[in-house]
Amino acid sequence: CWIQLKKGSDLLLNVDKNAIEQGDDFNWKCNFDLIIKFNDGKEPSVLGEYQGRAYFFEQNYSVVIRNVQHEDSGNYKATATGLKERIIADYTVTVQVSPVKLTTHSFDAWDCNFTATCKVVDSEVSGNYQCDNQTCYPLSEPDVKDSLLTVYVQEGSVLCNHSNIVSWTDDTKPLVSPLQVSTFCIT
Repeated sequence: CWIQLKKGSDLLLNVDKNAIEQGDDFNWKCNFDLIIKFNDGKEPSVLGEYQGRAYFFEQNYSVVIRNVQHEDSGNYKATATGLKERIIADYTVTVQVSPVKLTTHSFDAWDCNFTATCKVVDSEVSGNYQCDNQTCYPLSEPDVKDSLLTVYVQEGSVLCNHSNIVSWTDDTKPLVSPLQVSTFCIT
């Protein structure tokens, strides 16, 4: 099942309770990281970064994750383990991308070379690019999850675009004034 969400909304994941047998160990995972651990007769455990955001409902084995962010995108699986592990539910979740902030540095007006940094606003993710008045090349590959971060030059401006299948956002900065471009930049 595929779920698309807006950033900040709550994610509800359900299972078929009848597929879980008495005595099974039950887990919710996201990209192989354990979120919920529940052994019949014991208190459920919410683990890691999901503490305070994930809520497990013993009566139907569903989970709610509050205030989802782009970093919560991924593959969510519910598993039950008796003699063998079984996948009870499988969801692909995509959360809209976060805004970006573009900064340019070291502009050389003679040949229009500069570096640009595109940073995802609410995370540590950023990419550095070497640009001229026509193209940009990544100096470091940004580690974005289920999205694309690109920087490019278009019509006298440099743009940073952050996108996925749910949404996109961008930030734009002028290279220089039109007079400087026509006077100094080699086109």
